[in-house]
Amino acid sequence: MERTILHVDINSYFATMLQQENPHLRGKPIGVVKDEGRTCLIALSKEAKQFGIETGARKQEALTLCPQLLCLPASFERYLDATKRLQKVFLTVAPSVYIYSLDEAFIDVTDCREHLYPDLEKLGKTIQDRIKTELGEWVTCNIGIANNRFMAKMASEVAPKGGVSIVTPDKKELILATTPFKDVCGIGYRLSKKLARCNVFYPYQIRFIPEEELHTLFGPFWSVQLAKMAYGEEPHLLQQIDREIPHMKSVGRSITGYHLYQNPTEIKRILHNLSIEIIEKVRIQKLAGRNIWIGLYGQEGYWSAHLTIATPINQVFELINRVDHLYKQWNHSFEVIKFAVRLSLLEPHQQDQLLPSWQKHESIQRALDTINTKFGRFTARPAAVPPQKELIYPEVTGFLGDKLYQLRNE
Repeated sequence: MERTILHVDINSYFATMLQQENPHLRGKPIGVVKDEGRTCLIALSKEAKQFGIETGARKQEALTLCPQLLCLPASFERYLDATKRLQKVFLTVAPSVYIYSLDEAFIDVTDCREHLYPDLEKLGKTIQDRIKTELGEWVTCNIGIANNRFMAKMASEVAPKGGVSIVTPDKKELILATTPFKDVCGIGYRLSKKLARCNVFYPYQIRFIPEEELHTLFGPFWSVQLAKMAYGEEPHLLQQIDREIPHMKSVGRSITGYHLYQNPTEIKRILHNLSIEIIEKVRIQKLAGRNIWIGLYGQEGYWSAHLTIATPINQVFELINRVDHLYKQWNHSFEVIKFAVRLSLLEPHQQDQLLPSWQKHESIQRALDTINTKFGRFTARPAAVPPQKELIYPEVTGFLGDKLYQLRNE
């Protein structure tokens, strides 16, 4: 039986949810920034897009194009809550649901289509109605339907706003010949530019490039992936969805500061703050990791270091000690604007250690876990972190890279 995949894409999700909550914002151009004081627009309402503003634009440039633009901070926790509600809606349609990002999902109705959903367009409209019932009447979505995830996602991209697009054999060729690579899943900015330099702007054009030439131009990996896309087949990125991952392989956190930092105490405090968040996620999932990595980014340079250890760790004091050890290797050659910490080579936490020092730290860690669970994050914390007003709290990314954690069963 041929597969039937639906791709659901909420229109202008971040801005639309703000408009849904506040009717006074409806019909107005909205730009969403990550937080108060930020200047990069991470999302736009459909009204703002009509002025030619693009995602990633600076606030000042956007205001030049649209002086009446309203810039508001994102509310990631609300978006995540809404996505969890959407997941429940999708699970009423079919049991095979994959949340691709905060505002996108794939639903596989292959096994139930014949008996439950003979009319796919009607199914799409039903899902749209259920989304409005769950999230509000201002929330619309595009739905693409095809025999694989790649074409379903392409179909939702070309569908009219709030529309349902079903890929038929003749329509498939048209979509591949008219959808620019910048709108194709898995094609990043650099690859899109490289393709343009070769006068290749649409997936269909790849069919006319000889295999050897494609390999020479784009290498062994991308030559294969581009060839698949040219014929509407799923590339590696989307095929990975079928591969079940029992647990997260790494947990990382990065943050861009509001100004440049050069004070070692301030820099270490921020790294410690990020370490606390990582350990919280790791312990909730009952994992431990063996590879510690830190990265510092500035306007004039970049530095990173990593360390692999024999015994997995999942205590905040252990991670902070390793982070401090790595930090000592840096020569302080530039001011820092962005900070990153990652714990990887994760594995299930099997058993406690018998060393008295480990037992002592574990007792303290469990006390911290209990207090912070009951009274709120950072109620109890190591002293070597930023003061209360400067604490960095966890955030949800639009791509939902930590979906195994965020969408776990509580």
